[in-house]
Amino acid sequence: MSDLKTNALKELVSTPKDLNKLILYEANLKKAYLLLLFDCRTSLLNSLQGGGLSPRIDRLLRQLKTRLDSLIDRARYDELRFRPGTAASVRKTTANNCLLYNFIIFSRAWDLKDYLKEFDSLLLFSEEAQTLDKAKSILRIITDIDDLLSNKENVKTNIQSTEEVANSLYERFNRELELAETAGALKGIIKLEKPKLLGKSKYFKQLGSLILKVAFSFGIEHAEEPISLIALTTRLNDTYPRVRAEPKDIFKAVESLAENGFLYLTKDEHDVYWISLKPSESEANVILSLAEKKGSLTLEEVVRETNWSLKKAKSELDKFVTAGCAIKDDNYSSGLIYYFPALQNEE
Repeated sequence: MSDLKTNALKELVSTPKDLNKLILYEANLKKAYLLLLFDCRTSLLNSLQGGGLSPRIDRLLRQLKTRLDSLIDRARYDELRFRPGTAASVRKTTANNCLLYNFIIFSRAWDLKDYLKEFDSLLLFSEEAQTLDKAKSILRIITDIDDLLSNKENVKTNIQSTEEVANSLYERFNRELELAETAGALKGIIKLEKPKLLGKSKYFKQLGSLILKVAFSFGIEHAEEPISLIALTTRLNDTYPRVRAEPKDIFKAVESLAENGFLYLTKDEHDVYWISLKPSESEANVILSLAEKKGSLTLEEVVRETNWSLKKAKSELDKFVTAGCAIKDDNYSSGLIYYFPALQNEE
């Protein structure tokens, strides 16, 4: 499905140098994700009109439709306008910043459409428990898009460099920006080269997240088996060729992960370094195992699965935030949620 999304974005890609064409490009992308949202609304309406729904599911569908209608209204009135006399350089920077948001919103709207197709299939087979879980994911995407539209309004008035905007977005929406880069959509806007884009501290945190993701790509079923740092570095370079991290940077990031309890780092008698993901059932490894499935965890999920107290669960989750391997969202609709960018799948 990601290939279809990438190809769809490629068809929309333009790299205009003229400011007026740049603004038109931004408007065309907005039109594209708005059409996706209308398709999502049609899908919800079809599900509602299908009949045979339990009162709980019927109520849930209507709540989702209300949220989606509100989202569509916001998107329809999202326009890029400038006050007379605004400098051309400011207009170009603002347009580029809005484009970054548009790429992410387009991707999330595409995901929303796919999720609603799966949701409709679950309704047909009366899988109520799975339907409710899928509804939570749908609501999360709607909330994400709503937040993105709010933040997009902010960059229209508070001028920031495109590098700063991309940096802040990359921490949570790295998959979407990497998709845009793959589609060629960032050409002429920004190059996502981490050492240039990110400050030193943030660079090593992001590098640590990518290393953790690559380590998990060896297979969670082999998590107790050691992985040589050489093999890890080779796969990192193959998977993320644009990172171009030096061996000393990779070692430093791995050391930081080891210090925070996310993996073990050892050296054998031949001076070869090895890492292990699950050397023991430590609290960090318990959380990694829980987060590996979908790339996010709510505080309630951790308490339910571990029987830890709320205080302990929050403390252990916050360690991942401090280490730069998780992002805490206090505004999630059903409570506190932690996103693990390194563990989110690519589909």
